Amino acid sequence: MRVLIIGGTRRCGPYLVEQLTDNGHSVVCYHRGQHNVAFSDRAEEILGDRRDVSGFEDRTRTVAVDAIVDMMAGDDGDVNALAKVFAGRIRRYVCISSYEVYEAYEAAWSGTVSAQPVPIPEDAPKRSQFDLYGHERRYDKVLMEKAALEAHARGDFEVTLLRWPALYGPRDTTPREWYYVKQALDRRKRIPVANGGLSLFSRGYLANMARTVVLALESDIAAGQVYNAADAHALTPRQIIAMVGQIMGHEWEIIPIPRQLMPAFPKSQGRPFSPDPYDIEPHLLMDLTKIKAELGYRDLVPLRTAMERTVTWLCEHQPGSESPFDYQALDALLDTYAAFLGGTAS
Repeated sequence: MRVLIIGGTRRCGPYLVEQLTDNGHSVVCYHRGQHNVAFSDRAEEILGDRRDVSGFEDRTRTVAVDAIVDMMAGDDGDVNALAKVFAGRIRRYVCISSYEVYEAYEAAWSGTVSAQPVPIPEDAPKRSQFDLYGHERRYDKVLMEKAALEAHARGDFEVTLLRWPALYGPRDTTPREWYYVKQALDRRKRIPVANGGLSLFSRGYLANMARTVVLALESDIAAGQVYNAADAHALTPRQIIAMVGQIMGHEWEIIPIPRQLMPAFPKSQGRPFSPDPYDIEPHLLMDLTKIKAELGYRDLVPLRTAMERTVTWLCEHQPGSESPFDYQALDALLDTYAAFLGGTAS
């Protein structure tokens, strides 16, 4: 199979190129050339911005492929522009969506109550609020999914939608685990955790999520289907913190703190989020029954190995951030809460 990947230079992209070529497929990556990756000897490349519709059409008019993996579609406009170029030219279109389409994600973002079931099945209620992130351009995975399924119904090409969770792994561009790794590197002895860190949510190791794409491309049964896709084994924030400490040989005390007392992370203005990037309510645990039963999904990289590789990479590269590490505020919180309890939290 000859596969065109829209994007493919960050996060899961390099893993996907490797897995596809290992399986005997040929790969073409259409990307903007903004990120250097080491797959140039395994994939052809076309430079361009997919949102430059006329340029995209010009550059792909003569490109012969059997399938497309769209890792960059953000709304219905992106899908419709691609369908205009490739309708009738390809067999399968695998489009990467997100668990942000679910009502529970909207509830977590806005601090409202959701009655969504746990784990979340593919037919669970979807969110209604558009533009959660305040982007200048429209961004909505619900609209994106609708356009993709409409293209399938028209017969433009077969469509498979994969709803991915929060991603993690070496070279990830939003390294949430860094919040814990950084504090362990700084030898912090106490770490406050909102409501004890007992939330249930899905994560996806980069290589494992690349595996879900390969399965979707290679399976006839995946045509016209929507799948939740995530690591088979989920951890709560408390378990993630404990595992980071184990991997790094660092001992610390996990201090449960009421969520409403946690200091706000500067980037979370208008959202009820603590600085912990995995502090979330309600639960965002996706039901993986369908992708396991129909596509035979199993984690390519076991959970412990995935965490060890992630933590090791973060320790070696120390990506930094627009720092949520306001230790003075965290220490003040811990001391105040300990005094409130009439004891010590250390």
